[in-house]
Amino acid sequence: MANETLLVEFLGEHPGIVVRLPPLIPTFETYNLRSQALVQNAVAVAGLPAPSPTVAVTDTEWIGCPFLVMPRVSGTIPGPAPLFDPWITGASLPDQRKVHDGLIDTLVAVHAVDWMAHNLGPVLPGPSLAETLQYWTDYVRWAGEGDPLPELSTALDWCRRHRPAESDAAEGEPVLLWGDARLGNLVFDDHREVHAILDWDLAAIGPREMDLGWYFGLEFMMEELFGHRVPGFPGRSEGLARYEALSGHTVTHLGWHEVFALARGLALNDRIQRIAGSTRRSDNPMGGVLLARMKAVENRDS
Repeated sequence: MANETLLVEFLGEHPGIVVRLPPLIPTFETYNLRSQALVQNAVAVAGLPAPSPTVAVTDTEWIGCPFLVMPRVSGTIPGPAPLFDPWITGASLPDQRKVHDGLIDTLVAVHAVDWMAHNLGPVLPGPSLAETLQYWTDYVRWAGEGDPLPELSTALDWCRRHRPAESDAAEGEPVLLWGDARLGNLVFDDHREVHAILDWDLAAIGPREMDLGWYFGLEFMMEELFGHRVPGFPGRSEGLARYEALSGHTVTHLGWHEVFALARGLALNDRIQRIAGSTRRSDNPMGGVLLARMKAVENRDS
């Protein structure tokens, strides 16, 4: 939904290429395809399975707009809602667990990439949480066209008032953030191993908890909306324990980051609904989940 994606096939044994273009109606105010290519190539150089080489073409003479070109990777991509994806729900409990752990392990690997060595700091947002929060406040203003959802205004104001201190050493040094940490951005092979990591549109530099908040926040939303979870997926505490054991990092302020992640997710979802011409944006169930998570975190911390 953030890009137009073309799959290009060739004769013979060539696996083909993928061409990604900005959407006809923008999901974001600006698109920096060059930074996406730089991140994806850096991740691949670091040994992670990201499609590479990825080339950003900014000359609009070719097809009338800038675009990305990358190798095509075959495999299975889970759907946006694991609860309703037959590839996941039809798998054994151990295979479901393997898929879940594959995502956690991928986050550990992404966060270990030396972003300074690849000079990614100048091309990615962050690492300041204050700047990141301001970016999304500006995004809501732009995407909402002067009429933002009330839940978003409330949540962003809450995030500003409860933002973790930048000097909090517990969050550790900033890391490379995937930005859109979910199963739908992974390609799995026939053995349910991660075969490729996709979609670096939201890549940034910042605390690890931003990625973790995104993943666990979306998991919380799915469970709240549908009342259950994939049976083979471990609970939140067990998933966090795996991340901490593999990364050596103690996760802090996760509740705040989950609220911030749900606010960003709702902002993007609302923008997509506006593009589609939806007249039922005020009924978006994500808004209720966001406010519920915000209240739960506030009550726990108090």
